[in-house]
Amino acid sequence: MKVTAIIPAGGYGRRMNAGIHKQLIEISGKPILVHTLEKFQNCNCVDSIIIATAPEILLEVENLVKKFNITKVVEVTIGGNERQDSVYNALQMMVYHHTEIVVVHDAVRPFITCEKICEVISACKETGAAILAVRPKETVKLGGEDSFVERTLDRNLLWLVQTPQAFYYTVLQQAYKKAYTDSFYGTDDSSLVERIGVKVKIVEGLYENIKITTPEDIEFAKMLLEGR
Repeated sequence: MKVTAIIPAGGYGRRMNAGIHKQLIEISGKPILVHTLEKFQNCNCVDSIIIATAPEILLEVENLVKKFNITKVVEVTIGGNERQDSVYNALQMMVYHHTEIVVVHDAVRPFITCEKICEVISACKETGAAILAVRPKETVKLGGEDSFVERTLDRNLLWLVQTPQAFYYTVLQQAYKKAYTDSFYGTDDSSLVERIGVKVKIVEGLYENIKITTPEDIEFAKMLLEGR
């Protein structure tokens, strides 16, 4: 089955206060985006890559793809106002590439491993939809609007969701059409798929598979790279 990865890379990252798009911030001599793309480039489970990015950095992203020889990239397209819009724009490119499985992964999660990418894809082949997630380490409370605890949640039933998330192309396309018909915006792709009644398989993730969002995350990312 042909597998295409969608990498939404359009976010600016205002919490980073870096003055540039966060996916272009360099760590160990390479932009975060390149570190992420290389994981999919070097993973045999993935056949091709589509990037959806902001129009003002589209040319720069195309140049990075060439400079670092990311040969699996078949499209660099313009993203949308929200992450969901960016994924949808990339999804429209699939008709030209005859993809059967779509893997969506955040541009700023550079510490994913090929092993976990393949695990999610394998689970998707069996079930039609799969996500990567880790169990919370801390006790989780449900708070009310008055900032008082309403109850303590059962940590054994909770998961902190990551990417990649993998779906049959037909399932994800249907989920996106339904979301836009209903004017629904979810926080991840799985939430859209869940709305159309498809069960989503959970695959155990990695705690180091962080999403780089704040300046503190940059420092942690440098330590992870140095450790490797």
